[in-house]
Amino acid sequence: MNIQNPHIAIPSPIINPILLRRSQKIILSSQHPVAQPMSDPAILASLLKNIESLGYTFSPELVQAALQLNKIELTELYQSIVPMLQKMLGAHVQHRPMYPNFPDQVMESSEVELYLNAVIHYMYGTFPDTEIKQRPLSLDHKKLKVIGLGTEQESLQMMRNLVTANGSLSEEDKEDLKAALQHISDVNMLLPEEIPYKENAAWIASVLLEEGLASIERLARYFRTATDVLRLAAGLSGLDTSLYWAKRIPELTQPFQNIYNLNQSMQVQVTNNQAALPVYHFRKFKRAERRLLLGLLEKTTAPLEDMLLYRELWKRLGEILHPGEMRNRYPVAFEAFTRLRREKQIPTFRSEVEQGLQTRDIAVLSTLASRPGELARRLDLLLRSQPQATEEILNTFANVITNIASPLLLQLMTHFKHRHEQRPYRVFFPKGNMGKVVAVPNRLPSIKNDRSDAVVQLITVELRTRFAERPTLGRVYIDPVLAKIPVPFSQRSASKSLRPLPRGSRVAMPAGETVRLFCWWTNLRDGDKNQRRVDVDLSLVLLDEHWNSIETLAFYNLKESYGAHSGDITDGGKDGASEFIDLHIPAVLQATQARYAMVQVSCFTRQAFSELPECFAGFMMRTYSQTGEIYDPRTVETKFDLTVDAQQAVPLALDLQQREMIWMDAVLKNRSFAITAEQNMNGIEMLGHAFTDIRKATLAELFTLHAEVRGTLVDSIEEADTVFAMEEGITPYQTDVILGEYL
Repeated sequence: MNIQNPHIAIPSPIINPILLRRSQKIILSSQHPVAQPMSDPAILASLLKNIESLGYTFSPELVQAALQLNKIELTELYQSIVPMLQKMLGAHVQHRPMYPNFPDQVMESSEVELYLNAVIHYMYGTFPDTEIKQRPLSLDHKKLKVIGLGTEQESLQMMRNLVTANGSLSEEDKEDLKAALQHISDVNMLLPEEIPYKENAAWIASVLLEEGLASIERLARYFRTATDVLRLAAGLSGLDTSLYWAKRIPELTQPFQNIYNLNQSMQVQVTNNQAALPVYHFRKFKRAERRLLLGLLEKTTAPLEDMLLYRELWKRLGEILHPGEMRNRYPVAFEAFTRLRREKQIPTFRSEVEQGLQTRDIAVLSTLASRPGELARRLDLLLRSQPQATEEILNTFANVITNIASPLLLQLMTHFKHRHEQRPYRVFFPKGNMGKVVAVPNRLPSIKNDRSDAVVQLITVELRTRFAERPTLGRVYIDPVLAKIPVPFSQRSASKSLRPLPRGSRVAMPAGETVRLFCWWTNLRDGDKNQRRVDVDLSLVLLDEHWNSIETLAFYNLKESYGAHSGDITDGGKDGASEFIDLHIPAVLQATQARYAMVQVSCFTRQAFSELPECFAGFMMRTYSQTGEIYDPRTVETKFDLTVDAQQAVPLALDLQQREMIWMDAVLKNRSFAITAEQNMNGIEMLGHAFTDIRKATLAELFTLHAEVRGTLVDSIEEADTVFAMEEGITPYQTDVILGEYL
């Protein structure tokens, strides 16, 4: 939509797709002369009718604002908003399943017919010669989602929240923020005095420097440690500023056990010599950039110690920065690089701490107290290894607690709150963009409950004190279901999604008896013609309450009494291909002992999803699976893009008894080329146990801490000034608000 105003900070064509996707609003503004023909209500009516078929409508305020646009502006609005919504819902492509009269065609065909059709398709790539039947009109009449009238201030606040987020950003967050930074009229409108999350600060600075949008002096305040400078060098080189890939050096120097388990997006070369270190591709920096990086390093305190954390990486960066050429200008940086290369053993804070912890020397407390974050991360170890010093440990922690970041305190509080529970596994989400989940046996020695309770109490008091300094919330309503939604601390590897949620979230499934899973993909567009074919497989496994497998629906088992698969397509083609699975919940519960249904999407042709031009999946809720179009965007509950650097993804599981979706957004490590859910059963069962055993701080806990000191809790939405709920007020999908304003 090409309507801008010189006074608008971010042009409407740039911000509207972002605002629509993130907050279900758009901004309307005008630049055409008043003499242009006034609005044609028929165009607006046609627009509303079209978006109604996608499950959306305009609010009364947006309708009135749209009527003030002239005919040209309204036509441009029409031509922009429909494609935006179609893309969000996955309705921008043609969905072409193998059996176009799915699910009836699959359920009515004999096993012999299904087998022969599959053989012919595998041999010749053809589909069954089928007459497409007229389907009855859909009987699913769901409540329309309302698009509201946004404001420039709301769009700016959204971007500021991303800049000041106290947690990592997803790739989608970064794309949105980058667009805003590139097109805003004055970038200083988005830059605060401090950016709390360091990897975000490095990424933002690298974008601005690459685009020539900010001065070095303006950005220097965000870099205080050597690792901050390393992050900036990574960002300027197009590498992930979380530096997760740097820790893979030992792993990458080992012999590869499986050619299908490569991290295909990492910008690294590994030589045939397995003893050689990988060469990371820092780009060649201009002289001004070298001065910038060395100048920032010069101003840091004790840079050598931080440099030792990424020793090999700093050596490679030093080869590009040539600190010896500027040794007189940056003597501290030059000395740090020299010692890094020449000295093998360098005493550090961390080596002193490790020695003290190993010998159980209580004097290590004073060392840790100089770095409160390190003390917080070692608190459990201190309490269980030196129980005789509990009082001193807690007193030291209390003395430094004001200097510990709120996200870390919240996670620590949750850890100690559940410390006494007997759980079989401890679950971690490692850094990186792979969507990995790690579950290890829970062998932590016990800690007395009163010690855990004391830590929880200290943290609760501190967080309440901090939150009390923020503006009042008035009367506050908190939806109880938010107790099942974790706080989105780390969105680094989160998938692009219609309704983004943190991993481990449990969300009630809407009304409807049939779950329709879907995935769509297309072939590669570049490279050798014979290597462009992409075969993506959608499969579903049913599991009992202990996550033991019962049955699967996949390309080798197209139907059961309770569900059907739409058929295995082995070539996405240039126009794309689709696979569907229908699962009738009452029939599953009646015919099996299943409680969970877990979804897996795999790439049989061995490309990572990140290599594909486009691949997405999701699910719809249908009342009657035989009515309406196979792909009805009005019934789409979630749609997410598959972009992880892996060949197998497990996006979600469904708790059929509780009628809840469990958002996993995880990958399976491909130790052998097992492509179906059945073949990956050990990994799938482990994922199920892992997500069952997750103990994470919830949004209900976070919002309650705020409400208790910033307002008054009430029991109903109607009497509330501030609402935290799934679909009203501040929702779990507004991660920018949560990270920017409540952490």
